[in-house]
Amino acid sequence: MSPLLIKTAIAGLVKASAAVVAFVLTAVVARALGAAESGLFLFGFSLLSALSVFFRLGLDNVVLRFIGAEGTSEVAQQKLNTGLLWIVLAVVPFCGLTALLADPISELIFNKPELAPVLRWLMLALPAMALFMLLAMGFQGQHRVILTTIYQNLGLSALFVAAFSAIFVYEKYYSAGLIASWLNAENAAMIYALSAVVVCSSAFGLWYSQTGVTFSIGKLRDSELWSASSNLWAASCMSLAVLWSGILIAGAYVSSEDLAYLTAAQRTATLTSFVLMVVNMVVAPRYARLWKEGNVAQIQKLAKWSTRGMIAIVLPVVAVMIVFPEFVMGLFGKGFEQGALLLTIMAIGQFINVATGSVGYLLNMSGHEKDFRRVTFFAGPLTIILALAFTHYWGALGAASATAIGLSVQNLLALAMVKKRLGFWPIG
Repeated sequence: MSPLLIKTAIAGLVKASAAVVAFVLTAVVARALGAAESGLFLFGFSLLSALSVFFRLGLDNVVLRFIGAEGTSEVAQQKLNTGLLWIVLAVVPFCGLTALLADPISELIFNKPELAPVLRWLMLALPAMALFMLLAMGFQGQHRVILTTIYQNLGLSALFVAAFSAIFVYEKYYSAGLIASWLNAENAAMIYALSAVVVCSSAFGLWYSQTGVTFSIGKLRDSELWSASSNLWAASCMSLAVLWSGILIAGAYVSSEDLAYLTAAQRTATLTSFVLMVVNMVVAPRYARLWKEGNVAQIQKLAKWSTRGMIAIVLPVVAVMIVFPEFVMGLFGKGFEQGALLLTIMAIGQFINVATGSVGYLLNMSGHEKDFRRVTFFAGPLTIILALAFTHYWGALGAASATAIGLSVQNLLALAMVKKRLGFWPIG
């Protein structure tokens, strides 16, 4: 078996574990807290997920490209260290201000005063998440698949699920009903924030314990890093609009219960894209290296092989979500069957995301960041406009539809751009 297949198999196992744990997280919270309380936590969680990408400032693929091509050279280390400092300088003031203004933000923007304590705790988690997720890109550049997955999502989700479940089991089976339930949306957010701090600490410990790796800042200003990351940051912000604007806009329009159904459907549909994340983890550094070598033919071969494999793997998963959506949503607890149609719509959008292949990475790793930015600058505003209009008229159903349409448009346009710039169709 080739080294690439072995690494893909390993990546598949750990990414599948991460996908399962993410699904379990949503199910455990939903069943333990009920629709109203879980809706508050899961909405806050969605907001946190979007902000953690925003405050990585487009540095993910830049760090991946430098470390994937040059290893832990002095230049690559300098780029990563400068990026980490930029994140701290950007995110810490934002979190402090948001925590202070949590009450008016929750009431005036999201029409949910009870969201405020959840928001305060999640602002503690945000800096930690942004930092350790950037370090995950460093591990990915070194082809350290397991550590990459742990610091992208598996570690935090697993630690939270373990702590949350332990408290839930104690309350249900060992307190004998002598104390009122401690678990609610606010305390779930507290557990999540503390878990994020623990995971961040371990990420820094592992990265900087490597031989020859040190933390040092030469100059805070780095025009090369900013030029590359700013293009990607703009694109990532628009991609955020595609992925999250439906849910975030729905937060101002629909009830906490409907938010719970929508968020559960979205996170379940995202299970279909774990295959794409597996392949991206393995092939993205190779795209960077092959492009540097000028080997477009090998890039084409790798892209087509990976896309065909992804489609074959994900089809059964999508089929289950479309044919048995009530059963799947019922796993989250009583009443969640109402989100069956939301799941079907989201699953179709995610299937198109997977079936078009690693189009974003193909463009970004081959130096065509500006082309990907143009694609996202069309799809992002389109999704926001659709989400505002559709959610106003059709509530959660409109938000799900806007998200699926935006995701499909973004990937189909990126697919066309790959053909234009690289000369081949990844799905051919």
